[in-house]
Amino acid sequence: MNRTGRVALLLLVATIVYANTLPNDFALDDNLYIFQNPAVTNFSWGGLFQPHVKANVFRPVTFLSLWLNWGVAGHHAWVYHLCNLLLHAVVTLLLYLVLRKLLKPLANRENLAWIAALLFAVHPIHTDAVASVIGRSELLAAVFLFAAWIFHLDDRIALSLVCFGLALFSKESALAFLPLVFIGDYVSRTFKSLYRYGLIAGVACVYMALLWRIQGNRFGQKTVPFTENPLAYLPAGLRILNALRVAWKYVWLQAYPATLSCDYSFNSIPVYAIPGHTLPALFATLIVLALWVWAFLTKRFAWFLAGGLYLAGFAITSNVFVPTGTILGERLAYLPSAGFCLMCALLWAWLYQRQRTVARTVLGVLVVALAARTLLRNRDWRDNFTLFTAAEKAVPENASIHDALAGAYEQLGEHDAAQAQTEATIAIYPDFPEVLQSQGIPERDFRIVNLAVALMKQGEDEDALQFVNLAIDGSPNFSLAWSTRAVANYRLGAPTSARADAMQALRLDRTNTQALYLLGLLNSPSPKPDGTTPR
Repeated sequence: MNRTGRVALLLLVATIVYANTLPNDFALDDNLYIFQNPAVTNFSWGGLFQPHVKANVFRPVTFLSLWLNWGVAGHHAWVYHLCNLLLHAVVTLLLYLVLRKLLKPLANRENLAWIAALLFAVHPIHTDAVASVIGRSELLAAVFLFAAWIFHLDDRIALSLVCFGLALFSKESALAFLPLVFIGDYVSRTFKSLYRYGLIAGVACVYMALLWRIQGNRFGQKTVPFTENPLAYLPAGLRILNALRVAWKYVWLQAYPATLSCDYSFNSIPVYAIPGHTLPALFATLIVLALWVWAFLTKRFAWFLAGGLYLAGFAITSNVFVPTGTILGERLAYLPSAGFCLMCALLWAWLYQRQRTVARTVLGVLVVALAARTLLRNRDWRDNFTLFTAAEKAVPENASIHDALAGAYEQLGEHDAAQAQTEATIAIYPDFPEVLQSQGIPERDFRIVNLAVALMKQGEDEDALQFVNLAIDGSPNFSLAWSTRAVANYRLGAPTSARADAMQALRLDRTNTQALYLLGLLNSPSPKPDGTTPR
């Protein structure tokens, strides 16, 4: 197949696989970023360069594109979805073109670039970015980043810098372009002048300074809800170790995208305080980084590029360097998955050299399977009810999803079903605002105790004990923290410590029902550890 045929097939496949998103309605955060966004519904150039009132995000190019949709289509969702579909096709094409340029020293660059782009076109993890209207920011950032990369390689400096700026104004994760430029120039063996790199770094620095100023002398959201990202409430060391575990969750979702969700907030992903649960992820990450460095030292250019795309793409959103607004989001894998797809293409090329017929069969089966999964996943995004119902099946311990589904049932007039979902929400994440108000307990310590309770429900009593110790250290007068630690000690077979903690809880709050219940168990003839006890 000639190059024109390859391009046509890529565009056709990328379009067809998302064609069934066109009948979908708005869903999830579309209301927040479109209908509750003055930059879209009440447009002004000054307003465009203000952060979103609730989310504090600054993405003028993304909001400008949504305003254009608003002006043309208003509440007709299919126009917004059509734009996303076309943008995904453009990203697929640009990925193919940039990989062809970067892999120029390799004899099989054409096949590698095309297969990587083909897998990228059909991968179901991208539904979170393409089928969701507000995934537009991921699509636009990728379009302009890849365009900036191509112009950089072609020595069209001004166009490259303009596209880089547009990518940053689409989404802040486009800062990945800065390390990718160096990685790409090493792979293609076409290093540019220091002046060129200085200009790129200068654009990044100016953007960062502007973002800091516009977002109120900070980066990101003013406050990150505990439910959205429990990692933001952990000490840096624990946050990083748990973030590395989440990073491997991304790998699994790309390797086996059978179960996908629009939301992974509390309590979808366990959070651990004991190194035994987090060190395997750390060691595995160190091995991967060592292999990436080895690929660099041994001049395995394609593998080094694949790893660089993946690592740079996730660097800002991984919660490793700084906490972000979410613990995990499939949409965040949109750009870095290009590196994953290139790795798959490299493995396919290895197989093709040995068994061509088998390699062709494997590729065909893989593309069909991924495309079929994407088509099915697109249907989940039909509206909020179908989306939340699918998410409840994928992550049944997610408090936010149960809460959202309760609202969806209420809109349908199914009050009993809504009540059941509300009860499920409370069971996963009990809220005690009166404790915070009356005792002046810092929100961080209150959330940590709730996290410990959730861990005990999963049988992770040692982890729960570690977390509740953090809460007691921060708030020694927090009665609920002491009674929760008493329960953890009781379940771990330390009744003496459990009794002492329960007594301390009662000294702080004589009405602490958790401590009273536990002391009743300890004083009974044959106490049985039966859970976290009622509150």
